[in-house]
Amino acid sequence: SAAAVLTAMRLTAELIRSAQACMNPLGERELNLRGYKIPTIENLGVTQDHYQVLDFTDNELEHVAHFPVLKRLETLIFNNNKVTQVARGLGTLLPKLQNLIMSNNKLASFDDLKPLFDIPNLVRISLAGNPVAAKKHYRYYLIHRLPKLRVLDFKKVKPQEREAAMKVFGKVDEKKMMEEEEEKTFIPGVIKKRAMTAEERAKIQEAIKNATTLEEMDKLEQLLRAGKVPV
Repeated sequence: SAAAVLTAMRLTAELIRSAQACMNPLGERELNLRGYKIPTIENLGVTQDHYQVLDFTDNELEHVAHFPVLKRLETLIFNNNKVTQVARGLGTLLPKLQNLIMSNNKLASFDDLKPLFDIPNLVRISLAGNPVAAKKHYRYYLIHRLPKLRVLDFKKVKPQEREAAMKVFGKVDEKKMMEEEEEKTFIPGVIKKRAMTAEERAKIQEAIKNATTLEEMDKLEQLLRAGKVPV
């Protein structure tokens, strides 16, 4: 019912079995898991690897994780979720994965993109509407690290872009760039984060009141706005 769709639902075996399955215009078997407010991926073994496309648009997912081995899966769609983290090693579990469409999520740093390099066959990616997409060198970074990439954010990767990416990363020391990136994101090297408790939020608010420098205040306010702390 419409009321049920508005509240968070677990991705149960029953939900997967009852979800709408179809043959899409490209002749691929697609499972529609849109709009259920699912918070966590689970129970996908129930699909018995029947599908080439899984569509998780308009859910509440924070992590792209917990996949079984799915040898037929070619396309994952996660538009309009809350994804902050992609699991490492997805290329091993999803060996045919070529298309990863994740517009309007919360991937924020180059560090958050590193797990994509574990998926060597990626041909199409969309991260439009993620904070990371606004960063300098973002497009060149992905083009440089994913040699098979043909379309990024619905724009074709041009040969001159690939050449430019090689030039940029010939000049820019990637390690140095990552260090600069970590300084900007304030919590160096942290991938796993959890929601802040009310007590932790109150402590940070108190620390802001007692901050002695603008820099300290700015960092604390950034942390408060992010609403996440290291695990």
